[in-house]
Amino acid sequence: MAVESPIRHGNVRSMKLVSVAFAATAALSLVLTGCSSEDQQSAQDTANNAAESVGDAAQGALSSAQSAAPGIQSSAGNLADDAGNVFDDAKRATFVAAYKAQFSTLSEGKSDEDIEGLLGSICQQITDGKDKDAVVTDIRSAATNNGNEPGVDEAGNIYEQAKVACP
Repeated sequence: MAVESPIRHGNVRSMKLVSVAFAATAALSLVLTGCSSEDQQSAQDTANNAAESVGDAAQGALSSAQSAAPGIQSSAGNLADDAGNVFDDAKRATFVAAYKAQFSTLSEGKSDEDIEGLLGSICQQITDGKDKDAVVTDIRSAATNNGNEPGVDEAGNIYEQAKVACP
């Protein structure tokens, strides 16, 4: 769903108002050429006041739109953060479920939080730029459970699944 920027919308509205004001002023100037000089001055003053009022209104509309924009952007940012957190939570839960299903001997007796801790450790090492082979070696040690150590292939699979699940 696209969110229209109020600033852009405000600018369009302001530009239309300014255009209308200038067009009205130009039309009034043409009409005034047939009036006496006193009538011309009075009409010109009225036209100038009208143009100024429209310009002020346009500027006010633009200012209001710009004032509202940070709040709208903040709300959109919060919504995006919330959506990102839900997505990260889903990836974490999927990793835990897959880990339990694929590595039953490694997950036996471990809580979801323990497995999430393993995921967090792997993600941190990946973020830090640690070499894949070094991370796989660490996984073999960290994932060992009741004397059952994952093989290199198993640890490699855990690494690949974790890499997808990392935020």
